[in-house]
Amino acid sequence: MKKTFLLLVLAVTTMVAAHAQGPRIGIRAGANYAGFGGSDADNLDRIWGGHAGLTANFPVTTDNFFSIQPELLFSMKGAETKDDVFKVKVNYLDVPVLGRVNAGPLYFEAGPQVSVRISGDVEQNGTNIQDNLDDFKRTSLGYAAGVGLSATPLGLSIGVRYNGDISKLYDDSSAPNYRNDVFMLTLGYQFGAR
Repeated sequence: MKKTFLLLVLAVTTMVAAHAQGPRIGIRAGANYAGFGGSDADNLDRIWGGHAGLTANFPVTTDNFFSIQPELLFSMKGAETKDDVFKVKVNYLDVPVLGRVNAGPLYFEAGPQVSVRISGDVEQNGTNIQDNLDDFKRTSLGYAAGVGLSATPLGLSIGVRYNGDISKLYDDSSAPNYRNDVFMLTLGYQFGAR
């Protein structure tokens, strides 16, 4: 719990420090195509979910070629069996801190991500059979990378992003070797863009 608190304080401090130096604040939302990766995940399919949250973009260079972009996103993840009988849905607060290269309208982004599990459930044949996912780790470490297009004067952007966990979902070594594995289609808007 202390680690989770310290990671969240670090993320908020990063966003506040960036805000003090004049970043552009924005919002982001879109679709997740989520699944579980790992050596034991061969019998699982992906599920659809969504994400939404806040962004801050802090230019590091005067021409805005390189910037740092911390985000705070609510993100829906999970997986289901190939026969659709068993489904796991897990909701997280994702805190990626991305380095972003702005090459005209095209941008590239990559960086580490901390995820904090906030809720979830397990369904069997469409019926909720478990609300308590305490056997899942509370926090996980991962990475995110993406590419997109931005219309800077309008403040709009559209991109695709992949994020994956380095951490396993379970602390128990006898549990399946699962890691979150998510493709995102994301739309963004920056306030006061110019």
